[in-house]
Amino acid sequence: MRDLVIFGLGFMAPVAAMSMFGIITLVSQGHSVLSYVLGFVAMLFTAYSFGKMVEAYPVAGSTYTYAHQALHPKIGFIAGWGMLLDYLLIPMLTFLISASFANALVPSIPVWGWVLIFAIPITIVNIIGIDIAAKLNTVLVLLMIIAVIAFVSSASHYILTGDLTLINYKAIYDGDSFSIGAVIGGAAIVIVAYLGFDAITTLAEETNVGGNKIGLAILFTCVIQTVFYVSVTYLAVILVGNYLAIDNPDTAFFNVLETIGGGFLQTYITLTIIASGIASALASQSAASRLLLGMGRDNVIPQKFFSYIHPKYKTPINNILLMSIIGIMGAVSLNMQIVSDLVAFGGLLGFAFVNICVINHYYFKNKQKNIVKYLVIPLIGMSVCLYILWGLSTAGKIVGFTWMGIGVCYFAIRSMYSKESQKLLTEIKGQNIS
Repeated sequence: MRDLVIFGLGFMAPVAAMSMFGIITLVSQGHSVLSYVLGFVAMLFTAYSFGKMVEAYPVAGSTYTYAHQALHPKIGFIAGWGMLLDYLLIPMLTFLISASFANALVPSIPVWGWVLIFAIPITIVNIIGIDIAAKLNTVLVLLMIIAVIAFVSSASHYILTGDLTLINYKAIYDGDSFSIGAVIGGAAIVIVAYLGFDAITTLAEETNVGGNKIGLAILFTCVIQTVFYVSVTYLAVILVGNYLAIDNPDTAFFNVLETIGGGFLQTYITLTIIASGIASALASQSAASRLLLGMGRDNVIPQKFFSYIHPKYKTPINNILLMSIIGIMGAVSLNMQIVSDLVAFGGLLGFAFVNICVINHYYFKNKQKNIVKYLVIPLIGMSVCLYILWGLSTAGKIVGFTWMGIGVCYFAIRSMYSKESQKLLTEIKGQNIS
């Protein structure tokens, strides 16, 4: 279970609040702490639902498998297709973030060069096997936790020895600038930082603990991450003061670092953010390959390619290589903001489906009439996810729903030309001839 928690932390990255601080603080109008709390509430209910579903179906495939088994195979494809948008784009996003920061430190190597430097070793580690990936993840997560502790210590010391106060309620709620719409908008971006706890369920076939322990690992991961996120954001808001003082959201946190610790702390945190991108890409690539494996097994996507397991390494090598190629191509060509919105779109839509799965599987199919556990909690999780999804940018929603439309068309065409359909058409033709 320890490795599962570390895997989730590596995917979500304890330092994610640092790289996203500026944009979330501006969008939430200075209420980034509340945005993280709202995002945590949404994820906590959904994390509970993931835990219940992995108990029922402890196999690879995660969201796709749950919807396929608990709802309907066609709904399973739609849920998996939506979640695939999340898993496909997270490696792109993390490659791009890490490469951008690395390029700032060493400009002589172009961004695309850094993308390759990160992507190739990550792909090799994932192909070799989950044991190696788990060990590397442990090291990277430890580095990130040290970075968070270093910032919290330095920021607290600066505040206590200066003119600022450590207990500042306006860092949480400021009546002059508060807007529920702004907080929700910030929470929609915060969701990108929380995406990853669900990936723990994709390793259900490669862990030696039961479904209930996997559920606990998910909850532990969400709680630990929230402590990191809120601590970092709260202190940073105090140090910035008025959110309107942020000129460039991309560099806002680094200005904070320079204020409290000078160049050394700034360089160290930059290197750690690069490491966080590597850890997140490592975990997301692994999770995406397992989601494709589950869909390939059921032949909703070409079975021969996507369900292939390497005989020596016992990993879905075709899926891993495909994720690597897509991640590299996207990282050198796409815009970071639209990628973030699309990642959130896919994740939130998939999460909504998982909450529905709990209701249908436990409350209706198996007649377990615990209203709170199997109806109220998943309903709240679903509602909050859909509400936050609607808070995404218009461009993000347009591209997201377009992706879903492509998935529906693909599934319809594939169903028409499936073996079963061809057999039925042959029988009909035979009857007509006779």
